[in-house]
Amino acid sequence: MLGRWMDYTRQMGPAWIVSAVACGPATLASVVIAGASFGYQMLWVVVLSAVFGTTAQYLAARVGILEGRGIIAATQERLGRGWAWLLAVDAVLATYLAAMVLMNALVGVTSLITGIASPWWGLAYAALLSAALLHGGYRWFENICKGLVLLVVACFIATAWQADISWGRVVAGLMPNLPGGVQPALMAAAIMGGAVHITIIGMHTYNTNARGWKESQLPLARFDTVASMGLAFGAYSLAIFLVGAALLHPAGVLVKGPADVLPSLRPLLGGAALGVFLAGLWAATFSTIMPTYLAAAYFIFDKMGWPAQRTSARFRLVVMGGVLLSALGPFIKGGFFLLLPVMLALGLCGTPLIIAIILYLLNQRRFYGGRSNSWPLNLLGAATLVITSLLAARFLLSILGW
Repeated sequence: MLGRWMDYTRQMGPAWIVSAVACGPATLASVVIAGASFGYQMLWVVVLSAVFGTTAQYLAARVGILEGRGIIAATQERLGRGWAWLLAVDAVLATYLAAMVLMNALVGVTSLITGIASPWWGLAYAALLSAALLHGGYRWFENICKGLVLLVVACFIATAWQADISWGRVVAGLMPNLPGGVQPALMAAAIMGGAVHITIIGMHTYNTNARGWKESQLPLARFDTVASMGLAFGAYSLAIFLVGAALLHPAGVLVKGPADVLPSLRPLLGGAALGVFLAGLWAATFSTIMPTYLAAAYFIFDKMGWPAQRTSARFRLVVMGGVLLSALGPFIKGGFFLLLPVMLALGLCGTPLIIAIILYLLNQRRFYGGRSNSWPLNLLGAATLVITSLLAARFLLSILGW
C-alpha cells in the first residue's frame, strides 16, 4: 500500500492545478471575513467546502477520464446541443467574471504596494500577461508566486497553531447554523464557491485529458484529488478561517480590506506583516488569473469543436481576448477585498448545472458500463448538489429580500 501511494505521489498533478486556483485570493478573503464577522459559526461551511470540493473534482476527473474529452463536448454528444450551449455560456460567463474581479484585485493590491491608485494598472498587467503568453517565461515566475503564497499560508497556519482557539465553539461551529441576512448568505455561498465552482470543475476534465489518464488511473485520480482538494485546500481554508474566528472576531475587527487582517499576523511577523501579506496576496492573485484565462479558452474551444492547442494562433488570440476583457475589471466600483467573495458567490449560482450534468452522465451504464458511479459516490455527489444549490438559492433570495 505504501509503495502504491509513493508511486501515486510521483504521478499526481491535475488536481493540484485546480487546488492552486482554489487556494487563491478570493477564498482567502472569504474565509477570513467570515471568521472575523461571525466567529466559528460558519466552520461547518468551511469543512463541507473541502469535502464537496474534493467530491466535485473527483467526479469531474471521472468524466474526463471515461469520456476522453472535456465536459462540454461530452455534454453535446450525450445530451444534445442545447444543454451543451447552456453549459458553455454558464461556464464562460462565470470564468470571465472571475477574471475581471481577479484583475480588479491585482490592481488593488498593486495600488496599495506602490501608493499609486489607478484602474489603468489593468492595461499594464494586460500587456504583461499577453507578453508572457506570446513569448513564454511565465512558468518560472508562477513558481516564485507560489512560493510567496506558501509563505503566507505557513504564517496563517503558525498563527492558528498559537491562537487561543475555543474548542467548545469549534464543536458548535460544526453544527449547520446560518444567521439571517444578506451578509451571512453571501459569505456561506462564497466559502462554498471557492471549492465548488464551475470554472475549476470544468477545467479539471481538460487537465486529466492533457495528462492522458485512462480508466486504469482512476485510483490515481482519486488519490490526487483527495490529497490536493481534501487535504491541501482544506488546511489552507481552515487555518485562515480559524485565525479570523479566534483572533479577529473577539477583537471586534470587521475585515473590509487587507489592512484589517494584519492584527492577526503582527504577533508572528511584527513590522514585516504588511509587506509579507501584500506580497502573498499579490502572488496568489497573479498565479490564479492565468489559469482562469486558459479555462475560458478551453470552454470556448470545446464547444466550437476546435483543437485546443495552446501554441496555436487562434488559441492565443482567444486567451488574449480574455486578458483584454479582464482589463475592464478594475473599473468595477467597490473595494476589491469585498468584491472577491461576491464573485465566488455568483459563481456558485452557476455551478449546480455542471454538477447535475456530471452526475447524470456518471449514472448511465449505457455510457460507462461497470464504471458508472457507486452508491457512496452518488450519495456524496447528491449532497454536493443539494447543499450548493441551497446555499446559492439562499444567497439569491437574500439579495431579493425574501
